[in-house]
Amino acid sequence: MLGLYRSLWALCLLASLPAWAEEGLLVEHYDPVIFDENLSLGQVIDATLAQYPQSAMVEALRQEASALKRRSGSWIAGYPSIYLQWIDDRAFNDRGEVQIQTGYQLPFWMWGQREAGKNVAQQASASTERVARALKQEVAGLVRDSLWNLTLVQNRYELAKQVLDVSAQLVAAVQRRVELGDLARSDLLLAQSDLLEKKTALALAEAEVMHARKAYSNLTRLERAPKLFAEELSRQNAITEEHPVIAAANAVIERAQAEVEWTRKSKQGNQPSILIGTQHDRGSRANSFNNESNLVLQVPIGGESYNAPFVAQANLTLTQRMAERNTLMRQLEKAFHEARHNIEVDRVALEIADQRRKIAETHLRMSRLAFETGEIQLIDFLKIQSGAQAAFREARERSILLQRDIAFYNQVVGVMP
Repeated sequence: MLGLYRSLWALCLLASLPAWAEEGLLVEHYDPVIFDENLSLGQVIDATLAQYPQSAMVEALRQEASALKRRSGSWIAGYPSIYLQWIDDRAFNDRGEVQIQTGYQLPFWMWGQREAGKNVAQQASASTERVARALKQEVAGLVRDSLWNLTLVQNRYELAKQVLDVSAQLVAAVQRRVELGDLARSDLLLAQSDLLEKKTALALAEAEVMHARKAYSNLTRLERAPKLFAEELSRQNAITEEHPVIAAANAVIERAQAEVEWTRKSKQGNQPSILIGTQHDRGSRANSFNNESNLVLQVPIGGESYNAPFVAQANLTLTQRMAERNTLMRQLEKAFHEARHNIEVDRVALEIADQRRKIAETHLRMSRLAFETGEIQLIDFLKIQSGAQAAFREARERSILLQRDIAFYNQVVGVMP
């Protein structure tokens, strides 16, 4: 019975990170994850980001920004074209009258249009980098959540193993006392039933560990995890404009504003152009060709009513981006309040859980002695033992939850590991 008490005492002395033992599994299904002390949380985030599906969008945005820069850097405002016109009277009078016009037509920028295009390109480039940073922050949150979930379920699994060992020792002790005639056989059946219950709990805890491991490897595409990833609580106490998500939203708004100005400066489908060419004509076959130069300047005027829907559409997009940004700010403010409050609750709950654990240790020790001397029945001892195990479990889990909520707080305020 002394070994029984020592095993229970070991429940509150588990290491802060899981051991990840591979042997002794109840179910023959194993998803490997190895904790590596040389692997940092930041390295895992970078590796996850490289394989994250949405990362492809960042490269596409960079290509778009590069294309917009090339467009605004061009001296012409569209596709150049070659102009050729042939007119003769062969189908009618057939006197040999011919008119030939050739030309090279170049579209050029409207007043202020090129500068508006340069602004769109600049804002596209700036927003791309901020979106990339916001995406990395999103991935950091997913990795943090996965790692702490992994730690929680592994802790429950380790506790379940310890509890099963304690129950097995109790069965052995009760069986010996039954053989000696000190206890009834019904007590042995009760202890064996308790052992099977603890074994079921271990199987379920084992399954949760495998699910969490698979979720981690599915997210990160790694079979290694950092051994040390606990974080210090950030001193930042508000959501600021420098938050990666807010900064990205502001950059998207600035680009949408630039798009509105670009649309205003553009005449949709009607770009000014200049044509430089030649004209050759003759009145009849008896005459020679008269050769002339040809210069055509084409400038669209008016058309604001036609362009108004395009401007309105750009304004609508701008308004949507502003609304999305304000919604994000509200969500972050709510999450920040919850994160800060959770840490306060965790600290109080951890202190209470630690006091409860100490009481449970004393009560368990007294109950063990009472059971050994026959002062209490086995069923009463099992109830006390179960309560003590719950207290040990609560104390250990509260410690992990506090560290998890610190990581969540850092995530909410935009701190990158």
